[in-house]
Amino acid sequence: MPDTARYRKIDLHSHSTRSDGKLSPTALVDLAVEQNVSLFALTDHDTIDGVAEASLRSAEHGLSFIHGVELSTQWNGIPLHMVALNFSLDNSALLSIVKGNQAIRLDRARRIADLLIKQGLPDLFDEAIALAGESQLGRPHFAQLLIEKGVVKDANKAFDRYLGNKKLGQIRDVWPDLEAVLGALSGHNMELVLAHPKRYPLTVSKLKRLLGDFKRWGGTGMEVASGNERPDSVRLLERLSREFGLKASAGSDYHGPFGPWMQVGKFTQIHESEVDLVWQTWP
Repeated sequence: MPDTARYRKIDLHSHSTRSDGKLSPTALVDLAVEQNVSLFALTDHDTIDGVAEASLRSAEHGLSFIHGVELSTQWNGIPLHMVALNFSLDNSALLSIVKGNQAIRLDRARRIADLLIKQGLPDLFDEAIALAGESQLGRPHFAQLLIEKGVVKDANKAFDRYLGNKKLGQIRDVWPDLEAVLGALSGHNMELVLAHPKRYPLTVSKLKRLLGDFKRWGGTGMEVASGNERPDSVRLLERLSREFGLKASAGSDYHGPFGPWMQVGKFTQIHESEVDLVWQTWP
């Protein structure tokens, strides 16, 4: 049987205020320590700005810390996320992709603001930038402004009426192609992990096509457990990790205190002995 206590000490997917999380990098590391996590990665969206702070705090606690970032990309027009792990902070290939994605986010925000104007709302671009501050600008900031201005009562209404993919479909094709991102990063001594594969609008057959491309283009791993995924989904992803020769990774995808299954270090149990683990060879 899997060692559940040992497994829950690993968390290789989490977010701080430097992207769309609710805790600072320091506070996030403190929470990981409170949750008895022993190996931890900060994987903010398209930024490594919080990694140095989290690394310093981890060292103060004696927590093993892994450099991470969650990169936005696309495959056949479908937006995807890929987690890069265990890289050097001066890796020029990674820094180039991060810089490019940050520019895309700024342009994307301008396009979101323009589409909201077409829906009869005022120009929220500058206010969204101010609200984002050090975090990565995105739709949640526009949602917060709509709430503050009394346009909607909550974030769900903001996305349903103004910010969902059906409303903003024109901006969904902005991210770099997966093949190009993997081509730029493979061979640079880092793990390249497909994030939460079951959250994409893919049938099993299409998911297998994606995993085949991911492996062929230089991907090295896939998340087999992310947050509160159903056990049967995790079992499927375990089988696919073996079938495609991709190492298994896992994490809470923690953004904030949204419920018991979103806690740092907590996610659906996997069968460690049946898969190759992405962290198995790390110190």
